[in-house]
Amino acid sequence: MTYADLHLHSNHSDGSDTPEEVVAHAFKAGVGAMALTDHDTLSGVARAAQAARDAGIGFLHGTEISARYEHREIHVIALGVQIDHPELCKELEFYSQARNNRAAQIIEKLEANGIPFDHELLQTIAGHAAIGRMHIAKTLTLQGIVKHPQQAFDRFLNARKPAYVPKLAMPMDEAIQVIHAAGGLAFVAHPGLGKTTRKLLPKLLTLPFDGIEAYHVSHTPGRTEEFLQLAQSGNLLVTGGSDCHGDIKGKREMGNVRMPLHHYETLCETLETMSG
Repeated sequence: MTYADLHLHSNHSDGSDTPEEVVAHAFKAGVGAMALTDHDTLSGVARAAQAARDAGIGFLHGTEISARYEHREIHVIALGVQIDHPELCKELEFYSQARNNRAAQIIEKLEANGIPFDHELLQTIAGHAAIGRMHIAKTLTLQGIVKHPQQAFDRFLNARKPAYVPKLAMPMDEAIQVIHAAGGLAFVAHPGLGKTTRKLLPKLLTLPFDGIEAYHVSHTPGRTEEFLQLAQSGNLLVTGGSDCHGDIKGKREMGNVRMPLHHYETLCETLETMSG
């Protein structure tokens, strides 16, 4: 049985693989439909879309937007957006630059705390992507400062740690508006990951979201069922995926979350109706 994975990352944000490699791994894992949802960027989508067409895999344009709601960071999955939509591209470029500025501040704090940092290695790891904390964590790992990326977060990069810098995030109402303006669907991302999003979920769903991400690598079967029932009772669409970042975090998550293909088909039908 083929399945859909609509939450995947490439090296255009904080994943390890090129867009084409993400598609190749998806094909090998038996994925029937996919979406590339890099953080706050659409730069890898066209390449992934072409590779998916060549591989015979269904594909949706996507991105994962870091949004702000009640002073908390909440992620929003955008699916089916026009990748050349001027307003969306302008907003994503602004927050991509903000991500680079944040990275520079984090590195300044690391160095102020006596941590040597290899700037050239960081650029090699990040490539053309906006620099995120995972790139910094990977650099610290390869330098031998920490044993693995998670240790970099635990020691330096998380909130209340020496090199923490808060992220500038798009206001939630603005994020939903620009996704809809670009012809896409807006979903509350991984509501079961941590306590914040789940606690705020009732309030979030009073906003004009189109659906929720019920399937996610962090969700237990019971939690997934809870979100599926919530979607059904609220007449909401369902999405989901592995949130795979390649092997940057260790073992690949792709294949661990198998959302039934009919959810992807429903999304395609909805998007077709919207555009028609």
